[in-house]
Amino acid sequence: MELVPGIAVHFIQSKKFKTNKITVRFTAPLSLELISSRMINASILETANQIYPSAQLLKKRLAGLYGADLSSQAYRRGQSHLVDVSLTYVRDEFLSKKNVLTSQILELLNQILFSPLANAGEFEQNMFEIEQKQLIARLESELEDPFFFAHKELDQLYFQEPAMQLVPKDLISRISKETPKSSFSSFQKMLKEDKVDIFFLGDFNEIEIREHLEKYSLTARQQVVKIQYHQPYSNILNESFLRKNLGQSILEMGYHSSIGYGDEGQLAMLLVNGLLGAFPHSKLFTEVREKEALAYTVSSHLDLFSGRLRLFAGIDRKNRNKVRKLMNEQLVAIKKGEFSDIEIHQTKKMIKRSLLLSKDNQDSIIDREYLSQFFGKLGLDIHTLIEKLEQVEKDEICEVAGSLRLQAIYFMEGLE
Repeated sequence: MELVPGIAVHFIQSKKFKTNKITVRFTAPLSLELISSRMINASILETANQIYPSAQLLKKRLAGLYGADLSSQAYRRGQSHLVDVSLTYVRDEFLSKKNVLTSQILELLNQILFSPLANAGEFEQNMFEIEQKQLIARLESELEDPFFFAHKELDQLYFQEPAMQLVPKDLISRISKETPKSSFSSFQKMLKEDKVDIFFLGDFNEIEIREHLEKYSLTARQQVVKIQYHQPYSNILNESFLRKNLGQSILEMGYHSSIGYGDEGQLAMLLVNGLLGAFPHSKLFTEVREKEALAYTVSSHLDLFSGRLRLFAGIDRKNRNKVRKLMNEQLVAIKKGEFSDIEIHQTKKMIKRSLLLSKDNQDSIIDREYLSQFFGKLGLDIHTLIEKLEQVEKDEICEVAGSLRLQAIYFMEGLE
């Protein structure tokens, strides 16, 4: 249901959960110029506002709403940047007072979005500085994780678009340069220009909800967003090497895929990833770690929104070339069809289990509803996906595996 152009309301009626969940999702094109301020804004939204001008007062209000939970997050999906603001609270059915809590939650949501703790066109200085410092500290802490650091270095090597590289040190520098005024200006831009989706998962009176939303200061906008990121394959193999004082070395390899989310070969590519390194029975685990004992940890990760398959392993530095060759050989084996029907069945079973578990996760349900705008509801229906998954045959797996080509290699040598 469209509230006004550019703002959609989604009702997912269900009594499956004891809680209702309301999520407001802002979507805008990925931009290096705005991502830092949007990350700060996400933190500020769940901290305080004009009505509850401190974190303590806001928490007290949430406690008074039968322990409602407020959360926010900022993240990338393909070539878009998303900011979520979510409120989760007990359904009326489990309360002594009926038909009151949702109204109070919507009033609080209105205050969070349209009465921010700001004055004269900028966020309150002290609150802003606290959130800014905490965000920088979190990112610096993540950079201390060698695998996180290596993943981001591979991003820089693999992606051609600067906004997709998201170099952490550059991001930290950008966040440190933000001011209460620049972030508030970005927040106003987000409110006025972003594509907005408001999700209601649970038990709701749709007429009453719409009446509440019409009181929100939401205006029409024309925002075109693209979730899927595509980049052409390059014949140039990008490689990088770094020495760090670590107990182990990390090898990362990025493979280019022409198959994206919603494409015909999507499920076959999920099976490639499952056979290769996503599960304990996968080839990387059984061959590289168990049989050859060449890796402390080894896995693969498929991002269908950016068209990349990432292989990574924690190893001894002396085994770099041996592991690199062996990991690539496991992918080549899948391309050649060197896997059994038992392996296919086991991999399908694991993916099916993951799909069925997502039916019991509120965030996953909301996310499917969001993605259905781009890929259609039928293509995201769990039972339809499982049916199609069961129909994928060996030659299809080999075919999509054959489309994967090595694009980037990163090696972090640990100095023991």
